[in-house]
Amino acid sequence: MAKKHKEKKVAAVNKSQSIDKTTVSSSISQGLADEEKKQGKSTPIIISVAVTLAMAALSAFHLIVRNSDVLFMAQSKSFFTTNEQFLRECMELPGGMITYIAAFLTQFFYHPWLGASIMIGIWVASLWISKFAFRVKTTWFAVLAIPVICLLVSMIDTGYWIYLMKQEAYWFYGTIGYFIVVVLVLIYSRFRKFTDKLMMTVLIAMSYPSLGWYSLLAMLYTASITLSEYKKEKKFKEKFVQPILAVVLAVVVPPLVCQFYSAIRIEECWTAGFPYFVNDTVHSITPEIPFIIFAIVPLIFPFLPQKECKTWVAYVVTIAVIIFSCIWTEKSDFQNYNYHAEIKMYRAAEEQDWNKVLDEMTGIPGDASRQMVLLKNIALFNDGGVGNKMFRYNNMGATPDNGFDTLHIHMVQTAAPLIYYYHGKTNFASRWCIENNVEFGCDFDNLKMLARCALVGGEMDAARKYLDILKTSIYYKDWAERLMPITKNPKLITKYHEFDSVREMRDHMGSVLDGDNGLVEMYLLNYFSNTMNKDSKLLQEVTLIYAMVQKDINLFWPRFFLYASLHSGEDMPIHYQEAAYLYGQLEPNNVSTKGMPFDQQVIDRYNSFQQVSQSLLKQGMDTAAVGEAMKGAFGDTFYWFYFFCRDIHSY
Repeated sequence: MAKKHKEKKVAAVNKSQSIDKTTVSSSISQGLADEEKKQGKSTPIIISVAVTLAMAALSAFHLIVRNSDVLFMAQSKSFFTTNEQFLRECMELPGGMITYIAAFLTQFFYHPWLGASIMIGIWVASLWISKFAFRVKTTWFAVLAIPVICLLVSMIDTGYWIYLMKQEAYWFYGTIGYFIVVVLVLIYSRFRKFTDKLMMTVLIAMSYPSLGWYSLLAMLYTASITLSEYKKEKKFKEKFVQPILAVVLAVVVPPLVCQFYSAIRIEECWTAGFPYFVNDTVHSITPEIPFIIFAIVPLIFPFLPQKECKTWVAYVVTIAVIIFSCIWTEKSDFQNYNYHAEIKMYRAAEEQDWNKVLDEMTGIPGDASRQMVLLKNIALFNDGGVGNKMFRYNNMGATPDNGFDTLHIHMVQTAAPLIYYYHGKTNFASRWCIENNVEFGCDFDNLKMLARCALVGGEMDAARKYLDILKTSIYYKDWAERLMPITKNPKLITKYHEFDSVREMRDHMGSVLDGDNGLVEMYLLNYFSNTMNKDSKLLQEVTLIYAMVQKDINLFWPRFFLYASLHSGEDMPIHYQEAAYLYGQLEPNNVSTKGMPFDQQVIDRYNSFQQVSQSLLKQGMDTAAVGEAMKGAFGDTFYWFYFFCRDIHSY
């Protein structure tokens, strides 16, 4: 009995241990399952947050950090007014409502961080709305960011097209268009009834006058959603009627509606609102590629797998899209030094911040563009240092480089009005403002210049008209109101010192408008180097400078002696001494310079210049190589400019 009792006890213990092992094993398995389930729930959150933050950070870096100057220029080359006439003009083309909204928002690029923040906010909203509109699993959330990245690329790869953009409100146009599209698709996706879907498709088609080609995209996206919901048990009408209707309306509605538009050709009706990069000589495809990708990619959203995939697949897809986005945006961001320097110098000159203009010319990695050289000279004219500092800066003059693009830019399309204005040529400035307005559309920058020129020229009715328009803007209202008193009392302009140098130049030259053949610098060079004036010290010095740039000895001497007469008792600037000493050595029989009181450093540097150049030439170096070798030691002298600054590329 004792033995049996012992055996039963052992059996009970073994059974108990077996149950405990099973329970422990079950608990561990359940714990692992719960942990996997927990990780499965956290993965979508991690992916969605990571993609949103990565997209926002990438956009902020390229827009705010790298391209703030471009965004400011974008708003100055755009236009918006609350005048009803402007709204009517926007509605003259399909997509007019997008144009109106986009033009309004572009104003906020006056503060680049603000405009960029608004844009990024709309992109984030579009990203999340598209997730629910197309019913995409979070696994593929990164794919939804591709259209947004396309919009970012379209903002940072324009280059010099910023001056030639013919689409109204380009900068916010695609952003607003895509946002409206995903909202329409979201509304459509909420309908379950067949008739409701058909009605929504028709309503989207009816939005064509307001949305242009974005209404066509919305219709195609809804058709894509319907096709992705294909089930064998569904009836034919539930499978294909809506997609067929959407395609038919997308084909038929634009040409029918465009019969009522006089500003658009019938063959362009299906792409009304699509940004074409075209001018008289080139059609650039590269900047259009982001918009083509942007239009096509959402068509695949409804067909992305609806089943949850493995966690590692989701992370791989997310990381791949983020890496691709970083590489694409980095390659597309137009970071040409001269391009950004021109924009910064233009703004500084427009605001008469001459120190900032000169700061941008310091430390240029290569040759400056001729526009930069002219703006630098204008800054030196106005701060009084042109005679001592002109050749301290790069004066070679490179043509604009638009990277991969074949676009050729001309100064009359970029800074001609501002350059002419500061030379007192207000009629030329007004002429190019008006021509550019006709060609590329009205903008704030040209309106401000037209107002200035009208005020300086005493055309108060015209000035009042331009200032009244600017008063309807958000950021130029105060500027316009500050100048408005001059229109009522023209004599008040003498109290606005920002006009002093321009008025002095203009008053002593007259306001003749002849021809420049579209070559700004060549016209200024020929005009001023052949001008003589003894009544204005400023104008007379400008004529002397241009005679030196012209490298014409016969033009130089009369202007040099007139300068000496007008500035009797003052120190002669270094560069004028250098030119006089050099010309005296080159043509001693023309004008004797023996009795002229040259600074010893002028003579010493000339002698040193000659010794070094002759030594290098004897070593067999050609002229270009000699010039490059001597640039570091003598590049800040008129001597170096005269002999080695050749083949100036004006444009």
